[in-house]
Amino acid sequence: MDLCDDTPMFDLRIRSEHRGRGRGGQALDWLTRYVFTEFPEVQRIEGTARQDNVAMRRAFRRCGYAKEAHSRDTWPTADGKVRDAVGYAILRRGWLSDSTTVERP
Repeated sequence: MDLCDDTPMFDLRIRSEHRGRGRGGQALDWLTRYVFTEFPEVQRIEGTARQDNVAMRRAFRRCGYAKEAHSRDTWPTADGKVRDAVGYAILRRGWLSDSTTVERP
């Protein structure tokens, strides 16, 4: 996690033996609450998932994050292929109102 910037970014990875139990969403909920509670100056948080990581992309949406970017062929994999990256973000005002903020009011 990088909290030195105005928009923190994080890298969240769940070990394979712990996947499929909702831990990604739990960790994302905790992280979002922690950052917005402990760092009142932070107005948005960003995260990125590989396009084929359907579980994490679903967790982002369930936790109130909105899809903001889709970058093609940016994520190299261990097998030598390259996948797309999908960027998500949550705004403090959306978190406070328990809604996904996708447009300016």
